[in-house]
Amino acid sequence: MIQVSTAAWAADGGVTYRITWDADAARYRVFLRASSTPSPDLSLTAQVTLRVPHGTGANQFRITDLQSKPGTSWALGSSVTAPIENPTFDYLSFGFTPIDVKAFAFKAGEEQEAFSFKNSGPCIGTVALIDNATDPFNQPPNNPKNSINTNPNNQFSNAGWGSTDDNDYLGNTGEAASCPMDCATAPPAPEPNSVYYRVNWEQTDQRYHVYMYPGSMPSPNMSLTSQVTLKMPHASGTDSFKVSNITSAVSGITWTESSRINAPKEDTTADYLSFTMNTSNPKGFQWQDGKALEVFSFANSGTCLGEVALMNNASDPFNSIPNSMDTNPGNQFANLGWGGSDANHYAGNYGCPASCTTPPAPVISLQARVVLQGAYDTQTKLMRDTLRTKKLLPSTTPYQASALPQAGNQQMASALLDTTGNDAPVDWVQLTLHDATNPTLRMAEVTGLVQRDGDIMDAQTGSTTFMLDGVTPGKYYVSVHHRNHLDAMSAAPIELGNTPSTVDFSQATTSTYGSHARTVSGGQALLWAGNANADGFLIAQGPTNDGGATLTSVLLAGENSAYTTNYKLSGYQATDTNMDGLSIFAGPSNDVDLLLGNVLLHPVNSTFSANYIVRQQLP
Repeated sequence: MIQVSTAAWAADGGVTYRITWDADAARYRVFLRASSTPSPDLSLTAQVTLRVPHGTGANQFRITDLQSKPGTSWALGSSVTAPIENPTFDYLSFGFTPIDVKAFAFKAGEEQEAFSFKNSGPCIGTVALIDNATDPFNQPPNNPKNSINTNPNNQFSNAGWGSTDDNDYLGNTGEAASCPMDCATAPPAPEPNSVYYRVNWEQTDQRYHVYMYPGSMPSPNMSLTSQVTLKMPHASGTDSFKVSNITSAVSGITWTESSRINAPKEDTTADYLSFTMNTSNPKGFQWQDGKALEVFSFANSGTCLGEVALMNNASDPFNSIPNSMDTNPGNQFANLGWGGSDANHYAGNYGCPASCTTPPAPVISLQARVVLQGAYDTQTKLMRDTLRTKKLLPSTTPYQASALPQAGNQQMASALLDTTGNDAPVDWVQLTLHDATNPTLRMAEVTGLVQRDGDIMDAQTGSTTFMLDGVTPGKYYVSVHHRNHLDAMSAAPIELGNTPSTVDFSQATTSTYGSHARTVSGGQALLWAGNANADGFLIAQGPTNDGGATLTSVLLAGENSAYTTNYKLSGYQATDTNMDGLSIFAGPSNDVDLLLGNVLLHPVNSTFSANYIVRQQLP
């Protein structure tokens, strides 16, 4: 499942922002996604702030060919270059003017493009949306003002998501937009008697690798000293970059982390790590003409923070000697075959900064289907959506969320109530993942709405695929629960992982735990209806019988002043066994007949006993 950055949540919904690079059109595109459908849908103001690598002269990022969604107007309202809070970046803020306040026509879960633009300058790195909560330049006016006295907050205001002075921006999704940089694997025109550095990230081993490229073959080949200095985003505590397991790739050469300077005043956004060479074999570097040589690699046992780059000796502010820490961080190499021992034969860097990628978090992708006997229509082979048409279906799930990992929204998007046909919502259901060796242990829960055709969908997006983040892929029992039907569970653990797996409880061929966990009608498997007490039993006669629950609800209804047993109680009730929006004990369309029929006609009730107990088939 995708991560959303921290932001202030509006009361009734809002939008997330996302930026991408369109390689075919060579454009950056900014998208909005609504969490719910606003009513009224009146978009008033908005601001999108981007952070781009700082550049000067010909290397500056330049906005051109800005194109807005029809009915809207976006313009670059603020451009701040290298503020002291974060001098390695420029900040570009785009403001929104509503030509038509209804132009976005937001729908829950749907993403749409807001605007796009080109960069007439070179590709100098990734372009990212600022994080309102963590970006050092985003200091709201009262907290205190930033150095330029601007307010770069990402912001959106729509009258349908609460007060007009709310910030309905919910955060960012997706990754930063990466244009294609020239990540050359060799320097373009290497000078003789020199060496060039490159750093690279390898996804396969989750390590940083440092390479050197000779401009010519040294003679004699006698390497004396070397220093490699890297810079990476500053962080503190457990979030900081932590070098571990430094491994030399050259026999007779070892490398050590000799210096670490965190957030020097010359660049408080970066940490500087210097590595020095120790040699017992000056001829250890086996240079080859026109080929890079890996010299060492290392891991980061801390947090993946962003790009790791080789320091640029000529332009990095921390390499202005003397610096604030009285260190000498410049990249350096000395080989007698390239000149004197006191000369620096390092000539520059090539390639791109190394961008770490965190191994994908464990995720389970799950789809499921189920048919509820109480709502099932044998003529149409679909479930009735009477609760929806009578406007009785609640906007919030009736199931209490536990501390287990969760998937699926607990609140329903109002737009789904307007859905008709096979995909119309019938009622709330819940799926549970159980441990493969001990199915009494519940491992995760999924909340959704079952559609008329049996598909279970997310209550906000309408998607029939649920993503469970942080749950280890593997084998699990899967069960399905409805508030007045008996639960059913898969007969055996099912392999679940990133590829969507479908558990279809509506198919009679799907094996379920226990015996007769479902009833079958015309080849269609249905959950048993009638569990009005929600106790896991169908009981028509005797103590704690479900018919008694229906009778009690009817007799105690506030408007049933005559205490008649055939009173029709309207509402979203567990005693509404046939799910028609009415709890009826006596008379046509009553809810007790279905219960009694299930008990009397249960395959194991060979004596047709009215007090037979149909038991839920769960461990």
